[in-house]
Amino acid sequence: MTDTAASSLPTPETSLDPVRSGSGSSPLGSEDGFRAPQSAGGLRGLFRITPYRITGLLFLLFLVPMAARLPWSGDIGQHASTIWRLRENLSHPTSPMIDLPGDGSPYFSPYQLFGALVSLATGLVPLKTLHLLAVMNIVLVITGLGALVRALTPNRWAPVVALFAYFFLWGVDVSVWSGYESFVSFSLGLSYPSAFGAGVMFWIWALTLRLLGRVPDRAPLSDSLLVRIPLHLLLGAALFAVLLSHPFTGIVLCMGMAGIMIGSLRVIVLRDWLLWALSAAAVTVGVLAWPYWSVLELKQSAALDDMHRGLYNHPLNWFGFALLLGLPAMVARFRRNRLDPVVLTFALIGATVAYGWFSGHYSWGRAYPGVILMLQLAAALEAARVPWRQWTRNYFTGIMAICLVFGMWVQSGVMFYLVPKSHFPKGVVENVQAWNPWPGYTWAGKYLKYGDVVMATGERPLVQLPAYGYYTVEAGYPDPAIDQAVLDQRKKDTDEFFAKNTTNTRKTELLRQYHADWVMLLPKDGEVPTGPEFQVVTKSPQGEYLIKVSKP
Repeated sequence: MTDTAASSLPTPETSLDPVRSGSGSSPLGSEDGFRAPQSAGGLRGLFRITPYRITGLLFLLFLVPMAARLPWSGDIGQHASTIWRLRENLSHPTSPMIDLPGDGSPYFSPYQLFGALVSLATGLVPLKTLHLLAVMNIVLVITGLGALVRALTPNRWAPVVALFAYFFLWGVDVSVWSGYESFVSFSLGLSYPSAFGAGVMFWIWALTLRLLGRVPDRAPLSDSLLVRIPLHLLLGAALFAVLLSHPFTGIVLCMGMAGIMIGSLRVIVLRDWLLWALSAAAVTVGVLAWPYWSVLELKQSAALDDMHRGLYNHPLNWFGFALLLGLPAMVARFRRNRLDPVVLTFALIGATVAYGWFSGHYSWGRAYPGVILMLQLAAALEAARVPWRQWTRNYFTGIMAICLVFGMWVQSGVMFYLVPKSHFPKGVVENVQAWNPWPGYTWAGKYLKYGDVVMATGERPLVQLPAYGYYTVEAGYPDPAIDQAVLDQRKKDTDEFFAKNTTNTRKTELLRQYHADWVMLLPKDGEVPTGPEFQVVTKSPQGEYLIKVSKP
């Protein structure tokens, strides 16, 4: 690392203009100055022990058991139910959560299709398949982040610092959303399309930097079209997969690619533009040819905006550490190089998030993780320029070390998902933020079969029951492919069914209308319906009644 004075930020280094890959000229200025391009090193390079590989292995040792555990939380039910529908009918799946004919859905994404194919190939039910996908996502994220940081700097410790910053440099409160990859949120969402999208996004950004010749310490990619054309097609296919699997991550991904390319405009020649047009064509063809839904028919959903309004609340609580360290680091990078891809990407994604606030389309707040990621990267890259022996004497790295340690404490509730709380001191349990995993519905599987329709209310039954292959009358999630009036009517009828003054005759009419043969009654839903048409078959440990409805 560069020997840096003990100051608030590392001393700026010289920044050179980017040049075209393969030209033989000096590459973009690196974080630690120029180093001669290195070859891949063959098998020796593949198995070389590096600080990042050791660190990544340590994270794997924790996250892979988490993938095997996969605590029940959040959107797992939605993803499992979508895989179920594709698994049962690849060509014309039914609606993911409610018993409607298959008219397509944005939930039928390339990631879910891949999950369905894995489920069919292995014979595993979708919930078990998600365990395998979770392991794949862990590997993609850890290796992808390393590849991206190595593309930004030759500093061998920078990826290590970046990995810790990515998981722990957030805030004093834990926010659990798909795409918000704090350690707790990432661990609960290992099987989500957002985790897949993040891992692929890192690899796409790293490949984009390589294709543009902006990687200072790596041998330039061959200029041969036999190499470039397949790489551009691969990049287009990967971008298509992310855009359809998790559109919010896809937005961040596109902004990052734009930020990288803006800094390279002076060196992109006509042949390069044609190759990038080939990548764009691959994305366009994939999106337009996707058989399960058309992105052109997708409209802005008021329900989605309302759901995401809270993302703009308490940003200092959620992202305070990243803002404290990332903003001064971002300014330092901007002063050194106004075409820095991290700075440009930060500006582009920040404008997107701001648009969501001012326009009232709060779902654009899902791009927030891209803003935080750029701040985390900027902070990590600056900190890694300081030699370890000077970290305690440098204000910036000293504060970063404190924030990382405190961030680990904030995120330490993740350990409760692998080790019961009873194994920890009471003071730890009471002072660590953690989400309580939900119990599952395997007990209901003794009576229900795939495709059964259940009249149920409450968040947990509505989002969990479809994961086992069942349908619910009311949808647990908004679906832009279904008319909002239909979703609203189903919710209204469900509320009427569970109302105290609803007669058995009306209850039966509603059950018949929606082809429901079962009722899931929570303790808060009142008394068990009486009458010969309602038969209680079992009661869960949580006090839920499963009631069989007799047909007239």
